[in-house]
Amino acid sequence: MKRITNSAHTSRGLGSAAFVLVLAGVIALSSFTATSVLAGQSAATAQPADHPEFPPGEGRDTVLRLCIKCHSPNIVLANGQNRQGWENTITKMVRLGAVGTDEDFSDIADYLTANFPPSPIQKVFVNMAKDAQLASVLGISLEDARAIIAYRDQVKGFKSIDDMKKVPGVDTKKIDAKKGNLVF
Repeated sequence: MKRITNSAHTSRGLGSAAFVLVLAGVIALSSFTATSVLAGQSAATAQPADHPEFPPGEGRDTVLRLCIKCHSPNIVLANGQNRQGWENTITKMVRLGAVGTDEDFSDIADYLTANFPPSPIQKVFVNMAKDAQLASVLGISLEDARAIIAYRDQVKGFKSIDDMKKVPGVDTKKIDAKKGNLVF
């Protein structure tokens, strides 16, 4: 297990700041930072039990405790990475002000690497996606994607796939078929 320390000249890994927010780094890596911050405001009061999508394991509580202060956990769910990717993300979060111990950062990197590896499945944040993204991922027309966005804006965002399937005139079978690609 690679350990992350604060020392700039160590053979044991990145600086502790690098692992402060592996999860937060995932969020920062996305082009959805502004939306992530808004989502993080509501997520900041969430408790670890509120996130059953995060499997049990050493480091889970640390990820949820440190990272959801600023970011929605959905970012991690949508952006699996290998060890180097998570370390880079953590380093970026530390540069942005994430605070934690060396052990916290190592636990975060270990947990995320083990539980959220890279995925060949293209993910889309349905509450932030543009029409072309939705059309491409869902395999629907641009017209249907625009209808989804118009409805999404009208209801102020989707909380679940069931909310998304309420869009009038959209083929719910196509939405169901791609549910693994959707992040709410």
